Amino acid sequence: MIREKGSQRAMLKLIESDHFLSSINNLIKPYAEITVYDNWMPKSLHNDKEAELKNFLKYNFDPQMYNKIVSWWLHVDTTTPNWDLVSTCTIDGKRGILLVEAKAHEKELNEESHEKRLKADATNDSKKNHERIGLAIQLANEGIKKSGFDISISRDNCYQLSNRVAHAWWLANQGIPVVLMYLGFLDCQDMNDGKNKLLNSPEDWEDCFLKHAKQVGVSSIIDKWVDCGESKFITISRSI
Repeated sequence: MIREKGSQRAMLKLIESDHFLSSINNLIKPYAEITVYDNWMPKSLHNDKEAELKNFLKYNFDPQMYNKIVSWWLHVDTTTPNWDLVSTCTIDGKRGILLVEAKAHEKELNEESHEKRLKADATNDSKKNHERIGLAIQLANEGIKKSGFDISISRDNCYQLSNRVAHAWWLANQGIPVVLMYLGFLDCQDMNDGKNKLLNSPEDWEDCFLKHAKQVGVSSIIDKWVDCGESKFITISRSI
């Protein structure tokens, strides 16, 4: 199904544009580069399936990584977090991954300040997955803190941002360098319904994202490489 508005629509239009590669590379420089030989998901407005990392890793890196990431994140295999854009890229001469989370207005980011909620009628498998996710994020938090950063990502606070950083950390621990980019789309008029506060300038986006990131200490790692031993990751905030 083609998404009609918001950050997902804006991302798909960017991907389908003639200037996609130049625009993305301008955003992620000097940390990474994407070429026509890389592979990314989603592909276009009419091929708009978002990427799950377990499948992306299976087909672009190592089939065994499907089971590895599932066992780290889940007790029982089910849907894992989707990404607005995932792409292979080159980081310091090595094959890496670009992960992108996109937003089109302030509410879209602020709504992510909540914890991961467990339904009252959750199945035993769901409860076990909920527990495993909490442990996975905790493990990532401990690992990042050991690298010297004051961070407090958690399943129970700013869950989406926390799980994004946790996945970047996990990939780096598998030897895959990562650029994690939070991307604000400016002046998305299709979301101008009187209820949403649009992002009108780069400063609007930076202020909004920094306030959000400070809640779990992610502000301490913005534009800084986190060395995970096997490889590294960096979190960046950009707007377009």
